[in-house]
Amino acid sequence: MPSRPADPLDAERDVRDLKHQIAALREELEKERARRDEAVASAVAHANDQIGQLKGTAAALRDTLEQLHAGAAAALAEARAADRAEIAHLQAMIRALRDELESVQPK
Repeated sequence: MPSRPADPLDAERDVRDLKHQIAALREELEKERARRDEAVASAVAHANDQIGQLKGTAAALRDTLEQLHAGAAAALAEARAADRAEIAHLQAMIRALRDELESVQPK
């Protein structure tokens, strides 16, 4: 058990010193809380910034993908149309050659 000071002035001085220590510790605790709150706010702001950038990147990639898909669909449609035209041309040529062949063969 701690011994009590014999002099009342010593006791008052001890109380005053303890009050100053408590006040200093409270102030340090408040400063630490403020630093922590600032660090949290900064981290949240940084995370929100990154989220915004990632959303922008995702949107740009989605737009690019949609454009590529549309371009591929258009190219496929064009290729199919060209194939149909070539088939029609070849069928017409076959008919013409068949007609020519029938016309030169004796009956």
